[in-house]
Amino acid sequence: MDQYGYQGGGNIPPQQYYMPPRRQSNGMMAAALVMAGAAVISILSCVGPLFFGSLAILFAILSKGKEPKMKPSAIGSIVLSLLSIFAGAALLFMTIRAVQTDPAARAQLDGAFEMMYGVDYDEFSEGMKQYYETGEIPEFLQEPRQQSPYYYPGGSQL
Repeated sequence: MDQYGYQGGGNIPPQQYYMPPRRQSNGMMAAALVMAGAAVISILSCVGPLFFGSLAILFAILSKGKEPKMKPSAIGSIVLSLLSIFAGAALLFMTIRAVQTDPAARAQLDGAFEMMYGVDYDEFSEGMKQYYETGEIPEFLQEPRQQSPYYYPGGSQL
Protein backbone atom coordinates (compact mmCIF):
# COMPACT_ATOMS: atom_id res chain seq x y z
CA MET A 1 0.00 0.00 0.00
CA ASP A 2 1.40 3.35 -0.94
CA GLN A 3 1.05 6.67 0.81
CA TYR A 4 -2.25 7.41 -0.91
CA GLY A 5 -4.05 4.30 0.17
CA TYR A 6 -4.01 2.71 -3.26
CA GLN A 7 -3.44 -1.01 -3.14
CA GLY A 8 -3.02 -1.55 -6.83
CA GLY A 9 -4.97 -3.54 -9.31
CA GLY A 10 -8.14 -2.23 -10.80
CA ASN A 11 -9.03 1.24 -11.77
CA ILE A 12 -8.45 4.37 -9.76
CA PRO A 13 -11.82 5.64 -8.49
CA PRO A 14 -12.83 8.87 -10.21
CA GLN A 15 -12.59 12.03 -8.19
CA GLN A 16 -15.84 13.48 -7.01
CA TYR A 17 -15.99 17.05 -8.20
CA TYR A 18 -18.64 19.49 -7.09
CA MET A 19 -20.52 20.81 -10.08
CA PRO A 20 -22.56 23.91 -9.31
CA PRO A 21 -26.12 23.68 -10.54
CA ARG A 22 -26.57 25.06 -14.03
CA ARG A 23 -28.81 28.04 -14.50
CA GLN A 24 -31.73 27.15 -16.63
CA SER A 25 -32.19 29.57 -19.47
CA ASN A 26 -35.75 30.66 -20.00
CA GLY A 27 -36.51 30.91 -23.70
CA MET A 28 -39.95 32.39 -23.10
CA MET A 29 -38.47 35.25 -21.10
CA ALA A 30 -35.95 35.95 -23.85
CA ALA A 31 -38.75 35.92 -26.41
CA ALA A 32 -40.77 38.31 -24.23
CA LEU A 33 -37.86 40.74 -24.06
CA VAL A 34 -37.31 40.58 -27.82
CA MET A 35 -41.00 41.13 -28.55
CA ALA A 36 -41.14 44.04 -26.09
CA GLY A 37 -38.18 45.62 -27.89
CA ALA A 38 -39.90 45.11 -31.24
CA ALA A 39 -43.04 46.72 -29.85
CA VAL A 40 -41.07 49.79 -28.82
CA ILE A 41 -39.30 50.01 -32.17
CA SER A 42 -42.56 49.68 -34.12
CA ILE A 43 -44.49 52.41 -32.27
CA LEU A 44 -44.65 54.64 -35.35
CA SER A 45 -46.42 51.92 -37.34
CA CYS A 46 -49.40 52.07 -34.93
CA VAL A 47 -50.26 48.40 -35.51
CA GLY A 48 -46.90 46.84 -34.65
CA PRO A 49 -47.05 47.56 -30.91
CA LEU A 50 -50.40 45.80 -30.65
CA PHE A 51 -49.04 42.67 -32.32
CA PHE A 52 -45.57 42.57 -30.76
CA GLY A 53 -46.73 43.87 -27.37
CA SER A 54 -49.43 41.26 -27.00
CA LEU A 55 -46.94 38.52 -27.89
CA ALA A 56 -44.48 39.92 -25.34
CA ILE A 57 -47.14 39.88 -22.62
CA LEU A 58 -48.09 36.31 -23.52
CA PHE A 59 -44.48 35.12 -23.49
CA ALA A 60 -43.78 36.91 -20.20
CA ILE A 61 -46.74 35.19 -18.56
CA LEU A 62 -45.68 31.82 -19.97
CA SER A 63 -42.11 32.36 -18.74
CA LYS A 64 -43.32 32.21 -15.14
CA GLY A 65 -43.89 28.48 -15.43
CA LYS A 66 -44.49 26.88 -12.04
CA GLU A 67 -42.51 29.48 -10.10
CA PRO A 68 -44.45 31.41 -7.46
CA LYS A 69 -43.34 34.85 -8.70
CA MET A 70 -42.47 36.44 -12.00
CA LYS A 71 -38.89 37.49 -12.57
CA PRO A 72 -38.17 41.22 -12.84
CA SER A 73 -37.27 41.01 -16.53
CA ALA A 74 -40.66 39.43 -17.31
CA ILE A 75 -42.43 42.19 -15.39
CA GLY A 76 -40.30 44.76 -17.21
CA SER A 77 -41.23 43.34 -20.61
CA ILE A 78 -44.93 43.48 -19.67
CA VAL A 79 -44.64 47.12 -18.58
CA LEU A 80 -42.66 48.06 -21.69
CA SER A 81 -45.18 46.30 -23.91
CA LEU A 82 -48.15 48.02 -22.29
CA LEU A 83 -46.48 51.41 -22.64
CA SER A 84 -45.74 50.82 -26.31
CA ILE A 85 -49.31 49.59 -26.97
CA PHE A 86 -50.73 52.74 -25.37
CA ALA A 87 -48.28 54.97 -27.25
CA GLY A 88 -49.12 53.30 -30.59
CA ALA A 89 -52.86 53.60 -29.96
CA ALA A 90 -52.50 57.27 -28.94
CA LEU A 91 -50.51 57.99 -32.11
CA LEU A 92 -53.12 56.24 -34.24
CA PHE A 93 -56.00 58.20 -32.70
CA MET A 94 -54.09 61.50 -33.00
CA THR A 95 -53.43 60.79 -36.68
CA ILE A 96 -57.08 59.98 -37.37
CA ARG A 97 -58.16 63.10 -35.49
CA ALA A 98 -55.67 65.26 -37.39
CA VAL A 99 -56.93 63.98 -40.75
CA GLN A 100 -60.51 64.71 -39.69
CA THR A 101 -59.90 68.22 -38.34
CA ASP A 102 -56.71 69.68 -39.86
CA PRO A 103 -57.10 70.87 -43.48
CA ALA A 104 -53.35 70.60 -44.12
CA ALA A 105 -53.24 66.96 -42.99
CA ARG A 106 -56.34 66.19 -45.08
CA ALA A 107 -54.75 67.85 -48.13
CA GLN A 108 -51.62 65.76 -47.64
CA LEU A 109 -53.71 62.56 -47.43
CA ASP A 110 -55.71 63.54 -50.54
CA GLY A 111 -52.45 64.29 -52.39
CA ALA A 112 -51.06 60.88 -51.56
CA PHE A 113 -54.22 59.12 -52.78
CA GLU A 114 -54.30 61.32 -55.89
CA MET A 115 -50.73 60.36 -56.70
CA MET A 116 -51.32 56.62 -56.17
CA TYR A 117 -54.86 56.11 -57.46
CA GLY A 118 -55.83 59.27 -59.35
CA VAL A 119 -58.68 60.03 -56.92
CA ASP A 120 -58.84 61.73 -53.55
CA TYR A 121 -59.47 59.92 -50.30
CA ASP A 122 -63.25 60.38 -50.33
CA GLU A 123 -63.59 58.96 -53.87
CA PHE A 124 -61.31 56.09 -52.93
CA SER A 125 -63.43 55.31 -49.85
CA GLU A 126 -66.64 55.36 -51.87
CA GLY A 127 -65.09 53.10 -54.52
CA MET A 128 -63.94 50.60 -51.92
CA LYS A 129 -67.33 50.68 -50.22
CA GLN A 130 -68.95 49.95 -53.58
CA TYR A 131 -66.49 47.09 -54.16
CA TYR A 132 -67.32 45.45 -50.82
CA GLU A 133 -71.06 45.81 -51.37
CA THR A 134 -71.31 44.77 -55.03
CA GLY A 135 -68.00 43.09 -55.85
CA GLU A 136 -67.46 45.49 -58.77
CA ILE A 137 -63.87 46.73 -59.02
CA PRO A 138 -63.71 50.55 -59.01
CA GLU A 139 -62.62 52.20 -62.23
CA PHE A 140 -59.54 53.78 -60.67
CA LEU A 141 -58.19 50.31 -59.79
CA GLN A 142 -58.87 48.69 -63.16
CA GLU A 143 -56.14 50.43 -65.16
CA PRO A 144 -52.66 51.23 -63.88
CA ARG A 145 -51.84 54.93 -63.77
CA GLN A 146 -48.76 55.78 -65.82
CA GLN A 147 -47.85 58.79 -63.66
CA SER A 148 -48.03 56.82 -60.43
CA PRO A 149 -44.65 56.17 -58.76
CA TYR A 150 -45.86 52.58 -58.28
CA TYR A 151 -46.28 51.98 -62.02
CA TYR A 152 -43.84 49.68 -63.79
CA PRO A 153 -43.38 49.72 -67.58
CA GLY A 154 -44.40 46.06 -67.75
CA GLY A 155 -47.95 47.23 -67.11
CA SER A 156 -48.33 46.04 -63.56
CA GLN A 157 -48.97 48.32 -60.65
CA LEU A 158 -48.08 47.55 -57.07
